[in-house]
Amino acid sequence: MFIEQPPWLLRALYPQAIFRMDPNERAVYLTFDDGPIPEVTPWVLEVLEKHHIKATFFMVGDNIRKHPDEYRMVVEHGHRIGNHTFNHIRGFEYSNPDYLANAQKVDEIIHSDLFRPPHGHMGFRQYYTLRHHYRII
Repeated sequence: MFIEQPPWLLRALYPQAIFRMDPNERAVYLTFDDGPIPEVTPWVLEVLEKHHIKATFFMVGDNIRKHPDEYRMVVEHGHRIGNHTFNHIRGFEYSNPDYLANAQKVDEIIHSDLFRPPHGHMGFRQYYTLRHHYRII
């Protein structure tokens, strides 16, 4: 089996970020990014429920604001929620304070210990600060 792995340099620069799970563990971790999305989220929840599967949803804060009913559905179905910034921004394109404020804005809504940077883009200073508050996936 081939499992994609980020370059060694990235794993060295971000040692506490979780890039993949233990290859000896027999498990599958399903994650969904960018939601909630009214056209997709209810369907995904229906399929997961049909097969008795739990997943982690990395939510965009502005999407939660626009689609609170779909967000509530995910929570009520017992899935994990993670922070995916408020505006789905790339860390490399924003100053450290602006990026951190964008992430904090979501945390005020969802109170999660999980964070996934959109597109995997996050500066080292952003990573260094966020790792104290989140498990970075």
